[in-house]
Amino acid sequence: MTARYIAIDWGSTNLRAWLYQGDKCLESRQSEAGVTRLNGKSPDAVLAEVTTHWRDSATPVV
Repeated sequence: MTARYIAIDWGSTNLRAWLYQGDKCLESRQSEAGVTRLNGKSPDAVLAEVTTHWRDSATPVV
């Protein structure tokens, strides 16, 4: 089985995330919750929202 992982590009104005299985992108998501636009939410909470149903203990975020 090929490794599954989540790639993140978290800039000042947007958060972009991609779910990969090996070298194949399975899904992508985008949020306007960049690091300067968290609106009182913690970074952990924002990341959890964007990666809902992707994350488990075996799926790394890079």
